[in-house]
Amino acid sequence: MMTDPHTIPPELLEGDLVKAEDPRFGLIWINPNRMHGEPCFFRTRVPVRSLWDYLEGGDTIDEFIEQFPPITREQVVQVMELASEHLLQSPGAA
Repeated sequence: MMTDPHTIPPELLEGDLVKAEDPRFGLIWINPNRMHGEPCFFRTRVPVRSLWDYLEGGDTIDEFIEQFPPITREQVVQVMELASEHLLQSPGAA
């Protein structure tokens, strides 16, 4: 089970561009001072792009999680669902 993102010490969220009202909050964080602003899995320095690179290379979600143990299957699935929702959104939808 993922840690409740609302219990994260405020100093860890300082400068983060993903705010509590954003659906990405608790899944990813984006901070210009962390990994050059690359979106990373929440509470890690693992870029979300790495997941897509692994999958594109033929690796499985389990292999990805094995390489980056702080990341959970639940987190990966939620990030993928969020990306899917965005891609399948009707043009002009907010």
